[in-house]
Amino acid sequence: MNDTQTLTLRNDYLFKLLLGSEENKACLQDFLECVLDIPAGMIEGLELLDKELAKDVVTDKTGILDVKIRLNNGTTIDIEIQNSWSLEFIPRTLFYWAKMYSEDFKEGEPYTSLTKCITINLVSQGFKLNNQIHSAYRILEQQSYQQLTELLEIHFLNLSLASQFVIQKGSTEKQQKLINWLQFINTDDKEVRTMLAMTSPILQMLNEKIDVLSLTPEERKLYESRMKLKSDIATISEVQFNAGRQEGKLETARILKQLGDSVQKIMQATGLSQAEVEALN
Repeated sequence: MNDTQTLTLRNDYLFKLLLGSEENKACLQDFLECVLDIPAGMIEGLELLDKELAKDVVTDKTGILDVKIRLNNGTTIDIEIQNSWSLEFIPRTLFYWAKMYSEDFKEGEPYTSLTKCITINLVSQGFKLNNQIHSAYRILEQQSYQQLTELLEIHFLNLSLASQFVIQKGSTEKQQKLINWLQFINTDDKEVRTMLAMTSPILQMLNEKIDVLSLTPEERKLYESRMKLKSDIATISEVQFNAGRQEGKLETARILKQLGDSVQKIMQATGLSQAEVEALN
């Protein structure tokens, strides 16, 4: 099998393997400069957090492979790839943002010591919130739209829409770079990836790393397990749209049970009774 023909950065295992590494920090910096409206100087010298790719995390059905970064002004950033949109994605991303915001806070410290936290979500399919390629959310007053604080910032990047987008003549350089980045991440076609790499020295460097990357059988197994997990979650998402019907609830429960979720977790997700969940094959 030709690895480079089928590899795609929308696989969270590969995304973290490459962009979550010290040697590729320049690529990650370039990507963040396209996404975030902050001075490039703040992104320079970024610190990678949680760089380990532990096998038990990769193979855990509930494991989330993300890239965590700290900028030189203390801002913490979490980047996550979601293959398919699901009903639980918004509350989950808020939960992980809240965890990131408070995890380094020590008892006795003033609340003013808390630093800005940014979540960046790359969604491959089924994004439901709006029809924008890049959208950023903050807390605003309902009538005046006055911003309450800059400490919370959640971004969504629609990979599927970006892949359909044709760059317009009047687009800024930053917009063009972001579209190229998103199309590069989303594609699993080596020729398309090579063509996109020609638009940027950074993408060229990253593409060369993908081309020479040779996954061991164990790494290939981990890569494919993440693709399968994302497919399973996408199936659950489709079923959840019918959660108001008993059939939809039962089917969702069956899939969750096959994925190894606990009875209690399945009960919470579907509203079924313990007896109904335990009776499922």
